[in-house]
Amino acid sequence: MTAASHSITVDDFGAKPNSIADSTAGVAKAIAAAKPGTTIEFSQGEYHFYRENGIERDLFLSNSDVANPRKIAILLEGRKDLHLKGHGTRLIFHDRIMPVAILNSEKISLDGFTIDWERPLMSQGTVVQSGPNGFSLDIDKRKYPFTIESGHLVFTDTTWKRRVWAFMEFDHETRGVAYGTGDSGFTNGDWSNASVTEPQPGIVHFDYKCTRFPRVGNILVARHGVRDHAGTFIADSKNVEISNVFYRHTSGLGVLCQYTENLSFNHVDVAPEPMTDRVFAGHDDGFHFSNCKGHITVENCHFEGLMDDPINIHGTSVQVVEKLGPTKLKCRFMHGQSVGLRFGDSGDTVSYLDHESMLSRGKGKIVGVKHLTPEDFTVELAEPVPGSLNVGDALENLTWTPSATIRHSEFGCVRARGLLVSTPRKVVVEDCIFRSSGAAILISGDANGWFESGAVNDITIRRNRFENCNSSNYQFGDAVISIHPEIPKLGTSPFHHGITIEGNTFNAFDAPILWALSVGNLKFLGNTVHQSNTYKAFHPKAPGMTLIGCEDVQVHDNKIDPKFLGNTVKIEGGNLKSIDIKGWK
Repeated sequence: MTAASHSITVDDFGAKPNSIADSTAGVAKAIAAAKPGTTIEFSQGEYHFYRENGIERDLFLSNSDVANPRKIAILLEGRKDLHLKGHGTRLIFHDRIMPVAILNSEKISLDGFTIDWERPLMSQGTVVQSGPNGFSLDIDKRKYPFTIESGHLVFTDTTWKRRVWAFMEFDHETRGVAYGTGDSGFTNGDWSNASVTEPQPGIVHFDYKCTRFPRVGNILVARHGVRDHAGTFIADSKNVEISNVFYRHTSGLGVLCQYTENLSFNHVDVAPEPMTDRVFAGHDDGFHFSNCKGHITVENCHFEGLMDDPINIHGTSVQVVEKLGPTKLKCRFMHGQSVGLRFGDSGDTVSYLDHESMLSRGKGKIVGVKHLTPEDFTVELAEPVPGSLNVGDALENLTWTPSATIRHSEFGCVRARGLLVSTPRKVVVEDCIFRSSGAAILISGDANGWFESGAVNDITIRRNRFENCNSSNYQFGDAVISIHPEIPKLGTSPFHHGITIEGNTFNAFDAPILWALSVGNLKFLGNTVHQSNTYKAFHPKAPGMTLIGCEDVQVHDNKIDPKFLGNTVKIEGGNLKSIDIKGWK
């Protein structure tokens, strides 16, 4: 974006840096006074924002809980060509609030901020004792206030208190998810009914007979929040840039973008503050792109300490619940965290999906959409829908699908996976580092569970480094790169197409490198696989490569360590004559 022609400072409108006074009103006044082309400057220092003075809006956030009205600290709504500029500025938030929302706006940028909370909406403690009769945590009550109620650990703030519903164990040396823990539970059992006591101030003991003991010195991150407010919410907008912004904590998803065209992220971190003892950052995903279009660019970004995937790009499938006429369907948002979305506009192209095979029955063009409830709506099509389309099948909007370039970024050892991609347009993932504790890259597609749609047609994964990924058990952890559409019944042709994996380096402690279901035109070329001894192999899927229902596969010119555990290939179904494997036993 070109530099704005005029600048104002929020300080002149009553926002006070380096003060605990609430800056919400002052920043809102500055935004209201800004004309198109203005840079709104924040001084170096710290500004505070409080929930009680937040701007209220009823908003439906993709992949988030319904929690209306939402509270927003900094709102840009219906604006054009405005630029928020910080100078190493820290924005500190209090209680459950959305730091920034960009709604129905165009040509907006954020640059030069750190976003954090005075009292984070998660907590952590250090394991100081661990054995057959339970474990004890040392918790800093100043940072993470808590009480013991009826034998349960309950974390608190001035307006909320929440019981822990999950723990994640982080290695105190690597600051990533501890090897072999993940969602299977850091104790391999249900600790939730363990009796909790506080034998001395700040020391909490869980009386529980563990089958696996958390390691003394490791850090347990307590999950007790909900997905109610994104760190930054961008909706129904166009040409938005975020650069040099460091999200040290978020309430729900980090940056959530939906129904927005053209997005750029450069030097954006969703990671804990370096040189501090905090190991968590985001409550859920880092960047989440739902039903966007145009192009997404992610460069020089860094993700650590997340409780879900660093990047997820997908559309939203809706289920056909009634055929109202030759050109009219009643549809429903099936997942509770997708209700209230707009689905589509007049002129958009949709694909009719067989919910069993996930294959398209054809395409149509929307004439109009009428919402009946947050869950249900009707769609009028320009032409009669295919006769083979049945109740229970699905629609996906092909117009609201983006292309993407993701490069020079680091995906740390976070909970779950690294990068999720489900879009039919061109995607390039290059020169990145992956240390994910689950699959590094997941290419899925679904019209039955999460209803996250998008068969890929052109994705290139090149010159990346994969370091000891898949070190814990998670869903879709089939391999370092998992191509796993949720297909109840394989169809007559592949679901995904055009996937090229070339020139990458895999440092792998375990066997599975690639697991592919229902892929056509799959290439695995010129990659290097080294056997790592960092962790003990545990994965039940021993082949290094598994191909199920695939065709037109080329595996050529790869350098495989003679000591590599996964030097076999498993092939099930598909077109065997079109699968060409050389240099992999």
